Amino acid sequence: MTRAAWLLLGYGVLSGVHVVGQALDATAVTTATKPLLMPVLAAYLLAASARPLSRMTRLVLIALGFSWLGDVLLLGDGEVWFIAGLLGFLLAQITYIVTFVPAVRARPDGRPPLPGLVFVLFGAVMVGVLAPDVGALLLPVMVYVAAICTMAVVAPAVNLWTAAGATLFVASDSILALSIFTDRLSGSESLTGVLVMSTYTLAQGLIVHGVVVAQRAPSRIAAPTAPRLK
Repeated sequence: MTRAAWLLLGYGVLSGVHVVGQALDATAVTTATKPLLMPVLAAYLLAASARPLSRMTRLVLIALGFSWLGDVLLLGDGEVWFIAGLLGFLLAQITYIVTFVPAVRARPDGRPPLPGLVFVLFGAVMVGVLAPDVGALLLPVMVYVAAICTMAVVAPAVNLWTAAGATLFVASDSILALSIFTDRLSGSESLTGVLVMSTYTLAQGLIVHGVVVAQRAPSRIAAPTAPRLK
């Protein structure tokens, strides 16, 4: 196995340990493993990427850095820590959007794939569901919902891996928001943690792997346009 393959396997194992820790409500395990997730995934991306690093790879590394910041900040308790963590993930979503937009522009019609547009409707529904319960956090929640749904709209332009990852990212954050702000997912806190973190870790892994695949395959994104001969 290559170094990149070992790192990807390590990310999978680490994610599994973290999710099991969530299921067992083992705070020591989840606190110890959560800050390691994004660095290991970033190491996989670096190991699997050619040199010099492409624009897409560099931007995804930045997005993973913001995601790591969000992971760490959300370990704290209270509204201030939550808002700070939300800001970290908002910056990650904006970076992912900037990363994927060139793939949209490279499409023949220059538009996002049609299936991704379902997230526009989904975002509107989520805001409507959360609005009665979020109080003073309505504006930041609306901004974040708009950002992650926009990311999910443009991600399918890269490939199916990034499309699946973006979809799971939306699912993870939706579960988290519903569990924090509403009683619609009332029940076992450990089960909610399992759902949130299993979808989140898989989402990030699929997005990063999709970027690796996109960099290895002949792509319209990076290819220059040849002059037409008359």
